[in-house]
Amino acid sequence: MRVARSRASRRDRILGSLAGPLILGACGCATSPPSPPAEPSPAHVASDQSTQPPPKDSDATAELILTALKDRNFAAATAKFDPTVKAALPQEKLAAVWDSIIAKLGTLSSWRIVQRAHADGKDIRVALLKFEHVELQAVIPISPQTQELPGLRFKPVPQPTTAAPYVNPSAFRAEDVSVGSEPFVLKGTLAVPMGNGPFPGAVLVHGSGPSDRDESIGANKPFKDLAEGLASRGIAMLRYDKRTFQYGHQLGSSISIDDEVVLDAVAAVNLLKARPEVDPRRVFVIGHSLGALLAPEIAVRAAPVAGAILLAPPGRAPWESVLAQMRYLETPADQLAEVEKAIDLLKAGKLGAGTLLGAPAFYWQDWASRDGVSMAKKLRKPILILRGERDYQVTDEDLATWKKGLSGVAKVEVVTVPGSNHLFIKGTGKPGPAEYQVPGHVDETVIEKLTSFVSGEKSR
Repeated sequence: MRVARSRASRRDRILGSLAGPLILGACGCATSPPSPPAEPSPAHVASDQSTQPPPKDSDATAELILTALKDRNFAAATAKFDPTVKAALPQEKLAAVWDSIIAKLGTLSSWRIVQRAHADGKDIRVALLKFEHVELQAVIPISPQTQELPGLRFKPVPQPTTAAPYVNPSAFRAEDVSVGSEPFVLKGTLAVPMGNGPFPGAVLVHGSGPSDRDESIGANKPFKDLAEGLASRGIAMLRYDKRTFQYGHQLGSSISIDDEVVLDAVAAVNLLKARPEVDPRRVFVIGHSLGALLAPEIAVRAAPVAGAILLAPPGRAPWESVLAQMRYLETPADQLAEVEKAIDLLKAGKLGAGTLLGAPAFYWQDWASRDGVSMAKKLRKPILILRGERDYQVTDEDLATWKKGLSGVAKVEVVTVPGSNHLFIKGTGKPGPAEYQVPGHVDETVIEKLTSFVSGEKSR
């Protein structure tokens, strides 16, 4: 504990001393979790890329900027600034700011893109930068048409919130585990209740985009809340880093939904069922967002399982969800028109080698082909569906698809959680992506509902 406090104090002193130069240029863009789907995130080790061709997309632009800073190629970096930022932050000023950061933090060794979003007409890339002494986040807004930056911002990595009030750390133990097989072995955490067992158990399955085992978004860690909250109540919980988070740089652009989600989730279920502390007859699949859509299929492919819990499952074609979110967020008309045109080409089978929001046509088609309702019927096990009342990403329209498709199916329960957003964290006012950056915890009513559903299976 003494070492941990010392390191934290050093980090805080370093970041405090950098309060001035951490902001470069102007960036009024809000960062948010990526709207579905998100392409695999490259885990990039800094290297000399000055001879590479110009970037063709926003990922490449972000990589170019970070590589230029690492290599002190300030001409290359400022060349990507828009005219306003270029005038306010010429090469010599950028060099001075960067030197002040390096002097405090040490050498920049590596980075990886950890979030992708589109807000205020800009592509947003958030990268985690590893320096010698501390890590920082770089928020990189990019104009899609010009690939120019209207700003560049560095900020401290959000520190984890304290444990949720419903978590009892003395009620469970946490163990590092490995999920899957070579070449994509994933790091995970198994939370096992104290006692003799065997306990019921559940596997947590992420939404779209690269996510760590806690499904971290800003300072929020909804999967950590779920895992530790349920483990505190006698349920063994397995969560793991997503393949696109841990191996994004190895996956390329041909990744399928099976590769991104299903195969690793099935492996996780099988791992949990094989644990001696777990009752293999009482293992559940808990999916969130895209993971919720796929949870019934995962459960069928990992059979036998006891049931599935779907947290905010989409019920529309993915491109329809994207359009609905863009309209809700009042995306500029020209940006919306571009996406609508790409969707029309995709639906007509004419997108070719083009992409929609960074993902190729086959990925969208693969996603759209996954019929969660049919799989839920095939599962023939109890199903619990939850949606947050303030969720603008998965709406009542999505929920209606599940209600209609599963009407008459036994042991299906649908619940709307009052006041909660897509992460099942309570909030107020008009929901939007910015609130995902506000620290909070999964609503305790969700923990209690899931506990009741899973524990109740013992008597069924």
